[in-house]
Amino acid sequence: MKALACRIMVILILCMSFLDVQALYVQNILQDSLQAEELYRLGLDAFKATDYNTAVRLWKRAAKMGHADAQCNLGSCYFSGTGVPVNYGKASDWYGKAARQGHAVAQCNLGNCYLSGKGVEQDLSEAVSWYILSSEQGNVLAITSLGVCYKQGEGIEENYEKAVEYFSRAANSGYADAQKELADCYYHGLGVRQDFESAIYWYKKAAGQGHVTANRSLAICYENGEGCTADNSVASKLYRVAAEKGDAESQYYLAEMLFNGWGVEKDTIEAIKWFAIAANLNHVKSQTFLANCYFLGDGVEQNYRKAFEWYRAAADNGDSDALLQLAGCYHAGLGVNMNPIKAILLYHKAAESGNADAQYLLAECYYWGDGVDQSVEEAYNLYCDAAENGSVRAINKLGVFYYNGICVEQDYSAAVELFAEAAEAGDMNAQYNLADCYNKGLGIEQNHLFAARWFIRAAEQGSVDAQYNLGVLYYKGMGVTQSYPEAVMWYSKAAENGHPVAQYDLGVCYYNGKGVPQSRDEAVRWWRVAAQQGNENAKKALRDI
Repeated sequence: MKALACRIMVILILCMSFLDVQALYVQNILQDSLQAEELYRLGLDAFKATDYNTAVRLWKRAAKMGHADAQCNLGSCYFSGTGVPVNYGKASDWYGKAARQGHAVAQCNLGNCYLSGKGVEQDLSEAVSWYILSSEQGNVLAITSLGVCYKQGEGIEENYEKAVEYFSRAANSGYADAQKELADCYYHGLGVRQDFESAIYWYKKAAGQGHVTANRSLAICYENGEGCTADNSVASKLYRVAAEKGDAESQYYLAEMLFNGWGVEKDTIEAIKWFAIAANLNHVKSQTFLANCYFLGDGVEQNYRKAFEWYRAAADNGDSDALLQLAGCYHAGLGVNMNPIKAILLYHKAAESGNADAQYLLAECYYWGDGVDQSVEEAYNLYCDAAENGSVRAINKLGVFYYNGICVEQDYSAAVELFAEAAEAGDMNAQYNLADCYNKGLGIEQNHLFAARWFIRAAEQGSVDAQYNLGVLYYKGMGVTQSYPEAVMWYSKAAENGHPVAQYDLGVCYYNGKGVPQSRDEAVRWWRVAAQQGNENAKKALRDI
């Protein structure tokens, strides 16, 4: 009995000891929890007071005790470099600890890490998984991010309808980014029927919360009259709001409106200011526009050096047009020392990017042997590339190749087809070439009426040869009603532009009094001008009088 009593007593003592240990354990947990919470709140106070180092120190202690909010905040500090050096690896680690405790914000942030590959190996599917967990807790950022994943097909199959569903959830909760995304879907008709009015509704909702790009998108709607009455005045005001908040794209659009006087009083000085602000933010279109202004002296004092510098900045940012202009600066020595070799290298670089103008100009260099060894074959290939990329000038030039049988078998009909295509697109030289073919009946049935029509279009664009040929047609009454005064008018235009044959023929008109009062002095004057350019008929006329 004594032995049994002793055994029972031992068991009771052991049970009491276990309960004491358990109670102590629970008490310690509660104390740690309370301590962690206190450390977290002290960290919040320090953070609000911009004492980030202290905040990080306190959150580290709380985080090590398992406090999820502290872990998440600590992760954000490492991610942004607030109070500690940027360290994406540590950021993702702390996000992960909090996320696995069910912390919605940390889950979303961890999803962002997997989406961007910062601190972890990029894994779009893993990002989506964390967004889903966070969104199930109602986190609007995660809901929006999940919508973006559906919209772009990142980590999950593309589904615009699903994207709209998630954007709508977050938008109706008042989240500005989601409102902007939903507006974009209505604007472009993604996952919903295109509806500009609904787009404007949600753009306004987001813009009302200070969402800059929503403000810009709203301005675009007013500028284009999409879902509303077009109103450049309203658009310019909206662009200004976004511009003043630092949106480079809006700064460019505002500058453009100020430069052209669209919806605002024209103000080139303020326009240049905004172009410069956006350009300094590496906005490529602003850099190129500003460069053009300095190159042409449009709105600013002409300055080739500044033009060159802005062309170079835009070219460095991938603008092929700026690269082309930069090549032109080196070619002509404008704003920089002339360097034909550098120019050709830049022409090649721009041409290789598919820039049609660069391909055409490089072709011209090879055709004439300007800065490179002359090669009509290389020129032909480049003209073909440029034509395929839409260069009207190149299409006309290919017509010249077929007309003259250069690198291809001579074919007037093929030449006419190419001339006609470029002429219809407005190319002056092609219009002249097509008129010439009609005039001579080469590659097409001779038709002086059509010849005159195309000569007129080319002449009105400044083609001196077209002006002269129109004079001939009016003088002879071919394709037009015969008229000496009209002939004199066109001869005069061509003569004043330096056409030696027109100068001689104009002299003949004065000598014979056809279309103008007879004047031997005027005839001699024009013959002398023509003779100085080597016109043999003018030289003979001067000898004979």
